[in-house]
Amino acid sequence: MSELVRPGRFFDSGFGDLFSWTNDPFFRDAWNLIPRVGGAESQLWSPRIDLIEKEDAFLVKAEVPGVPRENIKVDLKGDILSVSGEKADEKKSDEEREGTVFHRMERSYGKFERSIRLPKQIDKQGIKASCKDGILTITVPKKHVEKSESQKIEISYE
Repeated sequence: MSELVRPGRFFDSGFGDLFSWTNDPFFRDAWNLIPRVGGAESQLWSPRIDLIEKEDAFLVKAEVPGVPRENIKVDLKGDILSVSGEKADEKKSDEEREGTVFHRMERSYGKFERSIRLPKQIDKQGIKASCKDGILTITVPKKHVEKSESQKIEISYE
């Protein structure tokens, strides 16, 4: 096969060793090596949510593991439901961190906010929220709209 068309020929050259660190199990994901600028306080993360419709209510379930209930705020403004809060970093003193090397930090810390638009047919006064095992569940009852009977309308010919 010709050198010009063989895939990967660049890595066969002397530069191939430059990237050998990517095979190390601690450093397979190079993006996790980028340091966090400004500390955990400036980081935003977004909890994963499920929006479920039942016959009588909508359920919003958000993953907020490790976030104390008192650090979570649920707010409704118009038809926008917002969940916000903060997950504190596990701060340790300099003495505790001395001699410690973090090979990977994947857990998210810092402030978070997530907003979704709710349908118009909700009972705003009946909204409830609970948190158990790192799952925030917000129950948004539907307004009971009476279904009117169908009325047939005759079309006249002119």
